[in-house]
Amino acid sequence: MMRVSREDFSVAAATNSSAYRRVTIPVLRIDAGPGPAVALMAGVHGDEWEGQAAILDLWQQLPALLQRGTVYLLPAVNAEASLAGTRLSPNDGGNLNRAFLGAPARGYTEGVAAALEARLLPRIDAMVDVHSGGASLRYLPSSVITRYAGDAYDERLPRLARAFGLPQCMFFRGNETGSMPAAASRHGVLRLSAEIGGGRETRSDLVDACRDGLLACLSELGLLPERPPASAPEVSIHDLDAPDATLRAADAGVFVPCVDLGQTVSAGQAIGRLIEPAMPDKPIRVLRAPQAGDVVCLRAIARSEPGDCLIQVAPALPLDSLASQY
Repeated sequence: MMRVSREDFSVAAATNSSAYRRVTIPVLRIDAGPGPAVALMAGVHGDEWEGQAAILDLWQQLPALLQRGTVYLLPAVNAEASLAGTRLSPNDGGNLNRAFLGAPARGYTEGVAAALEARLLPRIDAMVDVHSGGASLRYLPSSVITRYAGDAYDERLPRLARAFGLPQCMFFRGNETGSMPAAASRHGVLRLSAEIGGGRETRSDLVDACRDGLLACLSELGLLPERPPASAPEVSIHDLDAPDATLRAADAGVFVPCVDLGQTVSAGQAIGRLIEPAMPDKPIRVLRAPQAGDVVCLRAIARSEPGDCLIQVAPALPLDSLASQY
């Protein structure tokens, strides 16, 4: 029998004007009997909207669809940041994707992470954690595989990436113990992520693609009826941890790109310029692709400071090559 219940939790978020303030994190549990337990999560960064909107769709739709197992839906896991439309938590400036640091929790953001690690991660077998470029970046819509530290290759990951249905997949390697990948690794939770859109905006087609990808992952994990084979495009993987994948601003200025997301560029090709209109005598800085490959990420805010990511470029490799990159 289908059981639907709220499993919201609240976290202390005191301010100078509200000593005992708490923030509620909405959680819906849908239980359809024996089977895997899966969490679908978005809003780790509050200004990343595509996943939040997609999971809110599933909040309404999934109870009528789930066939077996248990699904936890968290459309705005950093609820305070979602309400404020900010990447970081307004209460303490914390980055939830770096806050899984254990007890005692030092403030709101670590409190959310501690609650997730205590209440959610021990209960689940797999999770899909949706991100986007947020306010400052735009990403080519992609699934994401992150290898944490020395984790072994898991052959289920490319299957999930294919199921998600996007033609691009990004590969990261992470070693930060406070990250969501680290927390998932500690609990033996299979984790796929995604980077979809950004630029402090969203579109229905991106939300729909994300929602459909999440449903397809549930099918791949056995919680929904198996879907008929789709004519999905072959998936390519882009290694974004390669030393030359990211170009950062060396100077302050206004970034004027001359390439688009998804465009293939050659190493050294002009990809834009950095200008300073208030200082017309300052030479214009021509920016060049750090390596050959596809443009998978572009800065969405023109005004840039030293160290800001301007562009990410990586060659497209067959997804089947993932095992060799571990």
